[in-house]
Amino acid sequence: MTDIPPKATLQRKTDVTHSWSCRRCEFAVWSQTRDVVREAVRTHLFDHNERALSREGYQFRWNCPRCGAARAKHEKEDAVWSFEQHLFDHVEQQLETDTHVTDEIGSAGNALVLSSPERANDARIHFFDSCDVAILVTTAVADRLRLLAERGSSWPDRTIVLTTEERPLASVDDLDLRDVPLEVVELDRTLGLDEVGETISRVIAEHNSPNADVSLAFDMLSEVLATNDLEPAFTFFHLLTERVETADAFAHFYCDPDTTAAPTMNLLSELFDARLSVTEDRFVLES
Repeated sequence: MTDIPPKATLQRKTDVTHSWSCRRCEFAVWSQTRDVVREAVRTHLFDHNERALSREGYQFRWNCPRCGAARAKHEKEDAVWSFEQHLFDHVEQQLETDTHVTDEIGSAGNALVLSSPERANDARIHFFDSCDVAILVTTAVADRLRLLAERGSSWPDRTIVLTTEERPLASVDDLDLRDVPLEVVELDRTLGLDEVGETISRVIAEHNSPNADVSLAFDMLSEVLATNDLEPAFTFFHLLTERVETADAFAHFYCDPDTTAAPTMNLLSELFDARLSVTEDRFVLES
């Protein structure tokens, strides 16, 4: 699949975003390109109805379980394509435009975002869009601030950064931050998980209010898993996600799936309200 320019990927709520949600499972897909959504829907619907395709003699035949229509093709690829297209025709009117991921999963709760480091910014800017308070827990402060400055439609009312990075603003001389409501909290690298969690909780409490949309990005999930045993790491994320829930905030936790074992990822996923995969041109909500 061909990469598209960074600013053509999912960015802001003001951009036209196409989406579709499955009525049979939790699958949902978003993209700024309608054809991308269309292909994802075709493939997903075929997965649900693959048993309706069978071989009869020299041909491959499908029978639509929805309307009873049937077709036969000599080539399997042709049969699959025509079946996918037929299934999509049934749901095409369900495609929506100008939507946001949180429209599907709710504006409060916790999302596990599986993405390569190269694509994660597409999700970050999408979730920071239109929020009142942006809280970033990261070791890449300059990159995150540059993301908000260059790709955000406007700065949040308040931006709070928690980091263990030394001299976190040393590499942002090119950004004019004089009028930006920005607060940087430098964390001691010797802090344990309990202390880090308590600090995040205090920041949420300080900046939370009934009329404020709080969006928290936690970049260090992979690092926490790599430097701690599973049990304390699991406890840390359990307590943190519960704290986000009680604050009626929204948190997005980032993890590179290539660096985390699948069993660990599956266990950790149980703590989150949604599990999203981000690729070069789409978000997919996984069941």
